[in-house]
Amino acid sequence: MDNWIATRIRTAARRRFVAWTLVLVVGVFLATSDRRYIANFFGGPYELAQADLDSIGDIALTPHYFARVKADRVLDTGIRQYTVHTQNGVETGRSESAAYHALVLGKRFLVVRTAANAESDVAVGKLLPRPADFDEQLFDSKDMRSLRSNFYPFYLDSEPFRRPGYVVVVIAMLFLALFAWRAIPSWRALRDPSTHPLAARIATWGDPIGLAVAAEHEFSHPLLKAGGGWRCGDKYLIRSSFFSFDLLLLQDVVWGYKKITKHSVNFIPTGKTYEAIVKCYGGDAMISGKEARVNEVLHLVQQRAPWAVIGYSADLAGIWKKQQDEFLRQVEQRRQEWQAKQH
Repeated sequence: MDNWIATRIRTAARRRFVAWTLVLVVGVFLATSDRRYIANFFGGPYELAQADLDSIGDIALTPHYFARVKADRVLDTGIRQYTVHTQNGVETGRSESAAYHALVLGKRFLVVRTAANAESDVAVGKLLPRPADFDEQLFDSKDMRSLRSNFYPFYLDSEPFRRPGYVVVVIAMLFLALFAWRAIPSWRALRDPSTHPLAARIATWGDPIGLAVAAEHEFSHPLLKAGGGWRCGDKYLIRSSFFSFDLLLLQDVVWGYKKITKHSVNFIPTGKTYEAIVKCYGGDAMISGKEARVNEVLHLVQQRAPWAVIGYSADLAGIWKKQQDEFLRQVEQRRQEWQAKQH
């Protein structure tokens, strides 16, 4: 039968696993929702002759729209697309980014958008509805308007068709790695709480049943309640939020300090937030709250672990980062000196 700590571990692990599973299900649904694109991604590009293009009614519904079209010849429409370069809102130059050509297939014409200076009688890309503003430029003369019915009502964009799919594949692989990293440990902790890192930490603290009873009592009757789900008791720092559970021993504290973060919008100060950073053997607590409550937390920590270093300085941070063993050695020396005085 699970004790209180194991029950809390299971509850948080269950919530995390369910949340990650829901995200995975939604992600799979979104990634596979465009069946037409997926079919064209794997099956295309499809060789489309004039007869195939003539048979297309609604380009938005045609099953094969990742196409490869070979023309009898190519005509230059003279229409270009430019990229405007600006600096501080002022135009500094333009560069040609795309050109529009017309593939001739018998008496029909298919407009193709290609990269600048790229002209070929073979075009590969995605068939799309022809935009209205483009028609205004293309059919701006009487001669062109007389040929309008010979132009297909769609065009071929030669931008790489599979690029969005490759992006989705990469994102999916990264997400699956993240899912494995976060969800699998949650599943293990749900099945067996002893696999949770917290279980290994508290295994050296003594009787697990007595410890769980004491921790539950301190959680229900804390000396202080702070932000982020943290509660401070006589012996323990306990955090129980919707997705996490943590337990730290106050006697394991080695360093505590107040972190102040200043916030601003457009360099105008908008306020400050406060955190008590409590570093212990085996884990850290970042306890947010109003400044007075953060001060209370640090005062309680100092009372329960008088040998711990309280306060922040750049020198302390440097020692912690580069010489943590030396930092801990000095804290242990302070602990031994304090214990010697008690006797």
